[in-house]
Amino acid sequence: MTTPRVLQATFLILSLTLSGCAGMDIFGKDSPPTSAQEQATLQTKADEAWRAGKYDRAVTLYSLILQGQALTREAKLTALERSSKALIWTGRAPEALTTLENWAAADSKVKNTWEWTSLYTQALSASGRERQAEEHLAKILQTRGAPFDLAGPAGIELAKRYASRDLASQAAQTLRTLHAKAPNRKDRAQFESDTARMLGSLEPKALSGLLAAVNEANKNVFPYNLVAFEDLRRAASANPAERGRLSDAADRLARSSDLADRELPHRILAQGLTAATSGVKEAPPIPEKDAALVKPGTVAVALLLPQTGQLRGLAAKVLAGANAAKAVLDAQGTQVDIRVINTDDANYVDQLIALPHEVTLVGGPMHLSYFKNLPASGELSRRVFLSFTPEVTDAEEGKQLWRFFWSPQDEVNAVLNLPMEEGVKRFGVLYPEDRMGKRLADAFSAAVTARGGEVATLQPYPTQDVPKWGDIVKNMVRAVPKGTDGRSFTSRPDFDAIYIPDELQRADHIIGQLQYYQADSLIVLGPQLWSAPLSGQGVKPNLSPANYRFAFCPGAWWAQSPSKSLADLRAQLPKDPQNEADFWTALGFDFIRLAATTGAVPPDSAPAEITKRLNEASKKMEWTMAPITWDGSGHARMAMYFFRPSVEGLAPVDKDGFRERLDALRAKQQQPQQ
Repeated sequence: MTTPRVLQATFLILSLTLSGCAGMDIFGKDSPPTSAQEQATLQTKADEAWRAGKYDRAVTLYSLILQGQALTREAKLTALERSSKALIWTGRAPEALTTLENWAAADSKVKNTWEWTSLYTQALSASGRERQAEEHLAKILQTRGAPFDLAGPAGIELAKRYASRDLASQAAQTLRTLHAKAPNRKDRAQFESDTARMLGSLEPKALSGLLAAVNEANKNVFPYNLVAFEDLRRAASANPAERGRLSDAADRLARSSDLADRELPHRILAQGLTAATSGVKEAPPIPEKDAALVKPGTVAVALLLPQTGQLRGLAAKVLAGANAAKAVLDAQGTQVDIRVINTDDANYVDQLIALPHEVTLVGGPMHLSYFKNLPASGELSRRVFLSFTPEVTDAEEGKQLWRFFWSPQDEVNAVLNLPMEEGVKRFGVLYPEDRMGKRLADAFSAAVTARGGEVATLQPYPTQDVPKWGDIVKNMVRAVPKGTDGRSFTSRPDFDAIYIPDELQRADHIIGQLQYYQADSLIVLGPQLWSAPLSGQGVKPNLSPANYRFAFCPGAWWAQSPSKSLADLRAQLPKDPQNEADFWTALGFDFIRLAATTGAVPPDSAPAEITKRLNEASKKMEWTMAPITWDGSGHARMAMYFFRPSVEGLAPVDKDGFRERLDALRAKQQQPQQ
C-alpha cells in the first residue's frame, strides 16, 4: 500500500473512532480546530447538535472542541458539562464519569453544586456502583460547612434511595436532620417542597415503609407529616371520596405543624403535586395565627412550665427568675425572646414542634410525667433540652437531653466530701420508707463504698408510725439504761456519722431521739430538703441549737450569698413577697443567662460539642444557685453548698470550720460517760 493510501486509511480509522460511526463525516470534514475561527464554527455545529437532541454527534464535536488550540475557558466548561450530560443520556456512564472528573478538574467549585453531584451519582448508579453513589451523597451530608443548596437536594436523593431499599428509618432521619439545618425559612420551605415532590415519585412499597414510621406523636412533624399527606393524596387520586380526609389533613398541618410553608399541603390539594412543588420563589407568608418570628440577633429560648396543679407555684417562680434575667440582659444589650409552653396542655408537644427553628434551647420540663411523647416527636434531636428534673427517663442523658438540676448523687457527695476527707469512714443510714428516702439512702451507700468507707447500719423506719421511731433509734445506736429510772442511757453506735434523708420536720424528731438516747456524739448528715425551710426570709423552724451543733446538709441555693448575680436577681424581681429570691427563681435566672452565653446551638451538633459549649458558658458565668458543669458523658454535676443548720438559717461550712467542729466532737467522745 502506498504512503498516501496508508495515511488515508489511518485517518479513516481515526474518524470512525472519534465519531462512533454516527453523524461524523468519514472523510474528516470535522477535525480539531486550529484557530479561533475554526473553534467558533465547530462550536456552532456542536451547539446545534445539542439543541436538536443529537447527543452522540454532540459528544463527538465537543470532544474535538476540547482538543482545539484556541480553546477558551468558557468553551471548555460548556463542552465538558454538555458532554457529561449527553454521555449519561446515551447510556455511556463510564465515559461520563471520566468527563465529570475532567470537568471538576477544570472548575474546582463545580463539585459543590447539586448539578454536578446529581450527574455524578447518576453516572455511578448507571455504572452499577449504587452503593458508591450513596456513600458519595452521605459524605456530602457529613461535610461540615457544605452549602445547603448542595446538602439539601443531596439529602433528599439519599433519602429516596434509602426508602427504596426499605431503610425507612434512615430516610426519615436524613430528611429531618436537614430540615432542621436549613439556614432560613425560604430554604426550609424549598426543602419541604422538594421533599414532597420526591415522596410523590416513590414506589408504593417505599412509601409504605415510611408510612409505618408515622404515629400519633409525630404526625405533625416533618417529614412524617408530608409522608402521611402523600399517602392521603394517592388515596384521594384513586378514590375521590377520600378528598375530604386530604382536606382535613391540609387544614391540620396549616394549624399545627413544624412546616416553614404551612400552606404547601393546601397548594398541593388545589394545584396538584407538580405545580405546587415547582419552586418557592419567596419565603411564604406567615399566617397571622402563627407565632411571631424571632428577630435577628435575638437569643430565643423556650420554657416548658406547668400552669396548673402542684407545680404551678414553682413554675411561676422559675418564670419570674427568667424574666428577671431577660431584663438584666436587655440592659446589657442582649435581646432575649422567651417562649413559654404550658406542659399541662394536651397539645403542648405540638406547640413545641411549631416553634421557630431559631429556638434551639429549651428549659424543662419540670417533672418526669411531662416527658411523655417528647422522644417520639423527634424534638430531642432538633433542639437542646435542659431538664429541670433530678433524673432523666425515656431519653439518654448527655446525648438526647441534658439536666439543669441536682441529682441524688450531687446531694450525697456534697455532704460526704468534707467528712470523708477528714477521716470519717463509718456511717449509719436511717431513712424513711418511701421512694425518695430509699433512693437517697442507696445513693449515699454507693458513694460511701466508692470512696472506701463503710455503711455499718442501713435502717428504714415507717413514716406514719411515729411511736416506733424511738425503739428503732434505740436499737440502732445500741442504747442501754444507765440506772433504774429508765430515763438515762449509754449509747455505743458502731458508726461515727448518721445520714437521715427525710424532710426537716420528721428528721428533727429523729434527731431528738438521738439526743434522748445519749447518741449526741454523732455527726448528723441530712438532705437538700433541710435547706429549703431554712433558707427563706420567713419564720424559721423552731430548732434546738444543741441538737444541730454537729449537723450538716447540702444546698443548691444560699440566700445570703454576696454574689452580684444574686443582687441582680433581687433587683429585678417584682416587689412582692410571693416573688422573693429563692432556688426556683435562681433556676430560671441562671437558665436564661446560660442560654444567652451559650448562644444558638446548631441542631446537628454532636453531643460532645453541646456538652463542651455548655461547660464553656458555665465557666464564664457567675451562678446564682450552686454551679453546674457536665462531665465527659454529658451528665450534670452540681457543686452544692455544704451548710450547717441553725436557728438563724443556713451557715456555709468550709474545711477549717468543719475540722474545728469535728475536733470538738472527738474531744467530747473521749470524755467518760457519766
